[in-house]
Amino acid sequence: MILRSLRHFLTNVICGCIYDKYTRKKVRVILNSNMSDNIRFIRNNIGGRITKIKTFVGHQARNLIIGVNNQWIFKFPLRRDNSHELAIREKRVVDVFRKVSRINIPAVELIEHKGQIIRKYEWVHGTTLREMPPDDLIAARGVLAPQIAQFLYDIACYDPDELRDLKPSPDAQPGFMYGWCQGDICDNFIFNRDTLELVAFIDWEDCNFCDFSGMVNEKRPHRRIFMQAVADEYTKIYNKKKAKKCREN
Repeated sequence: MILRSLRHFLTNVICGCIYDKYTRKKVRVILNSNMSDNIRFIRNNIGGRITKIKTFVGHQARNLIIGVNNQWIFKFPLRRDNSHELAIREKRVVDVFRKVSRINIPAVELIEHKGQIIRKYEWVHGTTLREMPPDDLIAARGVLAPQIAQFLYDIACYDPDELRDLKPSPDAQPGFMYGWCQGDICDNFIFNRDTLELVAFIDWEDCNFCDFSGMVNEKRPHRRIFMQAVADEYTKIYNKKKAKKCREN
């Protein structure tokens, strides 16, 4: 108890000296985590040396994410309340959408460790939209927005029986900007910086059957401009598909 209190005190002192909000959160999570046990677990799992480590903090600090050797990603839960349910849900969703996705959705491996479920994924090489400089993101919207819009349309319109119990209502039907959607587009689309080709979509634990028209409500102007381009391309695809169905009927 004393050691835990001392750790929290020292963590607060260190984090108080860090200006950047994300860096401060990341340092706080790492200092309050059992990193030595996490690294030991990873080393035993991969059966080899760890030559490179990169750490991330998940949404709402729910997970500590550790990338190893530019080959694997391990997600360690930080909150125990529903971490099991989120892990199982993500694997269910990913196993289904991997079958129909035009781009890579990394498989999820669930590993039990000391009463927790650790998630393991293959490392995806590339850049997220959030990592792009503002001017570059706006300039690339003509190439990236149509790809993202097509992916959003394909996933939203897919209505698999295996996931009916996860919908707000089993009989809910896909519609305009309504259906299955992951949500955090800027962080989770991975693309090739040189070719501007989408290569993967990651992190599906928050995927829901819902209204995703709010995706354009980004706070930063350059992201809002980009997401409006995505919404415009989505509307074109949706109207084209709808018109085709009408002609067929």
